[in-house]
Amino acid sequence: MEERQKIRLLSRLANFERDGDVNLEDCIYMASTPKGKVPILKVMQTTMCDKNCLYCTFRRDRDETPRLYISPDQLARSFMELYRRGRVKGLFLSSGIFGHPEFTMEKMIDTVKILREKYYFNGYVHLKLMPGVSLQTVEEAVKVADRVSINIETSKEERLKRIAKGKSILQDILPKIEAVDKLIREYKGKSQITQMMVGVDGEKDEEILKVVSFLHRKYRLSRIYFSAFFPIKGTPLENKQPENPLREYRLYQAEFLIKDYGFSLEDFSKVFVDGNLPLSTDPKEAWALANRELFPVEINKADYHLLLRVPGIGKRSAEEIISRRKMKKLSSLEDLKGIRNLKKILKYITIDGRYYGKGL
Repeated sequence: MEERQKIRLLSRLANFERDGDVNLEDCIYMASTPKGKVPILKVMQTTMCDKNCLYCTFRRDRDETPRLYISPDQLARSFMELYRRGRVKGLFLSSGIFGHPEFTMEKMIDTVKILREKYYFNGYVHLKLMPGVSLQTVEEAVKVADRVSINIETSKEERLKRIAKGKSILQDILPKIEAVDKLIREYKGKSQITQMMVGVDGEKDEEILKVVSFLHRKYRLSRIYFSAFFPIKGTPLENKQPENPLREYRLYQAEFLIKDYGFSLEDFSKVFVDGNLPLSTDPKEAWALANRELFPVEINKADYHLLLRVPGIGKRSAEEIISRRKMKKLSSLEDLKGIRNLKKILKYITIDGRYYGKGL
């Protein structure tokens, strides 16, 4: 198979395209990085894998998956063609695990080293860490990449053992996350993320957010990504119902509140319905409605942290409100002109003692 065709197929599989043709350009996407949105090529070193995870396109026993490998030299050269044409500025490199995880990871690291040392590429690189690799290899990956990740996948050890035999949260994945956390304190400018599946093994949002809260409290994770389960033909879970993508979105919102807005797992205790976040309302407003006794708050007196609890008020709006209060007392709707989501905010505040909302 011609080299460009290999890259195209590997990229398509990395993006989990389900049908239709796709070319190399279609495998470029805008990724969130520490430097902002960057056009990234998402590709795999190989689609061969010795693992047999129940949900995965690349599982060992799935006959429908083409098994391909592209060498570090080939992959680096093809990436640089795109880079020189101005089509990409970064690389997200993943892989199936073929042979020993160390062998796979070494090939991925070799690809990045060729980019750095032969082509002098100093742009963004995200490397997926292979389960089972040594801590020494983890450090090599952190050295050459800007961001690394190892997916925790699910909320409990016993769940992972059911859906991904041979993987372990406690014995392998968490120790890797901890090791990277220590390394990125030493190697400045580095970051790590992880990912959790949603709806693959009956886990509840409360379980997931418990893990989210723990990870953010203990480790320096830039983000935790969520992936709503979607059945893949030719896997043991092909007949399982797909998860509602809205559930994934609500978890992102809740994770954001935990990471950046000071919310705790306990704050959601009144929000959960049978262990899950409500799909009909965003988690912040659901929390406010479950704590009606705290509202409305007086916009002139609420401190920054309380303002962040008001539905509709984000960090910029909270800062803007405090800035305006320093200039003069806020006494009318006109004093909040230009604040985003004002219609929603008015439901939860008073302005100089006056209520302009339509009731809680």
